[in-house]
Amino acid sequence: KQWYQRRVRGTARWLRRVCYERCAYYPTVMTYLLTAIWHGFFPGYFGCYMSFAFFLLTSRKLRRYVRPKFLGSARLKMFYDVLTTVCSLLLINYACIQLCVLSFERVYEFYRYFYCLPHLVCLFLYIFCPSPPRPKKE
Repeated sequence: KQWYQRRVRGTARWLRRVCYERCAYYPTVMTYLLTAIWHGFFPGYFGCYMSFAFFLLTSRKLRRYVRPKFLGSARLKMFYDVLTTVCSLLLINYACIQLCVLSFERVYEFYRYFYCLPHLVCLFLYIFCPSPPRPKKE
């Protein structure tokens, strides 16, 4: 277990240094694309990691906009934390099915069963959620 955790942390550091910090445009998407290429040329890898990138970009945007509204009380913050944890776990499991099946036909069949609803909801939220101004870096 410890070896695996060190390996995951080391890989994350390497991806951050090699790709994320060097990309001028879309560093999150490019990092996940590099991860997909590293794993192999199966449609399931690309679909999974590109879904992760899309879900992550949407969650970042929503967090900046929605989270401040839940910081008024401890109960609201706990509700927000539980809700976002459950949503994150559902999206991870939804996207990870592609790692198991790998073929485009089976991935398409799986998404068709769910009407691509998580992707469509995230797309809707990403487009229509206002972007609050980012804090300026010094």
